[in-house]
Amino acid sequence: MGFITRFSARKPRGLSLLLAHALLLLSVLTCAAEISPLKAEARLGNSQVEVSARFSITLPPAAELALQNGTTLPFTYQFQLKKPRMQAWYQQVKSGFGAIATNTYRLSYHPLTRQYRVSSNGIARNFASLEEAIQAIATIGGWIVLKDTSVGDEPENFAGKIRLILDFDLLPKPLQINALGNSEWRIDSDWQDLQVIAASGGNP
Repeated sequence: MGFITRFSARKPRGLSLLLAHALLLLSVLTCAAEISPLKAEARLGNSQVEVSARFSITLPPAAELALQNGTTLPFTYQFQLKKPRMQAWYQQVKSGFGAIATNTYRLSYHPLTRQYRVSSNGIARNFASLEEAIQAIATIGGWIVLKDTSVGDEPENFAGKIRLILDFDLLPKPLQINALGNSEWRIDSDWQDLQVIAASGGNP
């Protein structure tokens, strides 16, 4: 009877340990892939709106494996105007209620040179490590999202937002089909409000 009592006392402790390990593993898997905002600013002046932002990117294991096997990964910055409201509405209609401005970076791996390449707007840069390439993608500066515009004439009446996504719609079609319904491929920063800086406000 005493043996049964001692055994019973140990069993919940073992189960608790297993449960703790399972929860820890689940937490690691859940947080493995993400895009987190670090900075998001809009500089107004000279009849244009210029955006600078910095994010932290952690690739999902499936995306990193696909990259090593020759798949190019597209990351897209998206900008939306929130205020002034009339101009924001006009821009949304003009863009078909999508993002007003986008900027896509494409990340690829070249096994012969063992280098990672980041390309955008016809410009390509090579990096020795995946970490360096990701850091290049995660930072954008001097991005003119609106030009020849008066929306920034009154900084107190301006508001905009930005986000960065692993652009599922730009992935190769076979991969889109295979990854359909897999949330691991759906990573984005969510929309982040831009901190407004007037042209005379100094460096961001």
